[in-house]
Amino acid sequence: MKRHRALAPLLLLAVCLGVCPPLARAQELGFRLPPSGSLVVPEFADRDIADLLTTLDAALAPRSPALSHDDVAYTLWAFVRRLQAGRLTPSQEASVLDHLLALGRTNGGYRDPAEQARDMVKTLTVGKTAPDAIGSDLAGDAFRLSDYRGKIVVLAFSADWCGICRSQYPYYRLMQDLYANWPFAILGVEASTREAAGSLKAQHGLTYRSWLDDPGGEHGRGGPIASAWNVRGWPTTYVLDAHGVVRFVNLRDEDLLKGVRQLLGEHMDAASDAVARSR
Repeated sequence: MKRHRALAPLLLLAVCLGVCPPLARAQELGFRLPPSGSLVVPEFADRDIADLLTTLDAALAPRSPALSHDDVAYTLWAFVRRLQAGRLTPSQEASVLDHLLALGRTNGGYRDPAEQARDMVKTLTVGKTAPDAIGSDLAGDAFRLSDYRGKIVVLAFSADWCGICRSQYPYYRLMQDLYANWPFAILGVEASTREAAGSLKAQHGLTYRSWLDDPGGEHGRGGPIASAWNVRGWPTTYVLDAHGVVRFVNLRDEDLLKGVRQLLGEHMDAASDAVARSR
């Protein structure tokens, strides 16, 4: 209850930013205000990429005992997760992909996790069109991520055993209620049993649609969708624009609210501009 009271000012602010008549009228007249304190994904400098690759090589350096397959996979995943916090130039991306390819060729034990990391760089970094996700919801009905093109999407990978995931539920509930009539959707990927996921969502008043991604009793693992997206840490969150492009990765708390509001603002402004051009 205290958490909902704390979020109340944010709800009021978001509503006013979105629908207060004076501001809406000013935007119609062409006096649109610039975004206030917009979230900006920073661009990497070439030196940053060189340093990250050096750090990666040091983490994977031969040692005794040798790194396990899981250790290698986790290290490469953590490396790409760091890349998801910024924006790569085409030349930087090519450099990273070449480096990962060389790692896989140098050490046969690194080949599969290095290829998974390459796939993440090519499809799940900021600016990339996210791959589709296909599965069944908690009721057993099939659906896919691409069904939600045209909407801002928060794709939230969660698990019933994940405490940090639960800390995000009040924010999901707020967005779910606030943007019920907007071009917006939260979609969950639940690494849980049907019973555990359904019970937890009901307990927290979460009505958004979720894929059942049951890992089959393997605690800390994901099911088919999480595996396809190479998720190795929970929660993992992607914010996609209306074209399915990755715009933010792993935003939490107020930053998540802000990022969603920013993309909704961009989307609605673009729609208004399109209408104005058609007149």
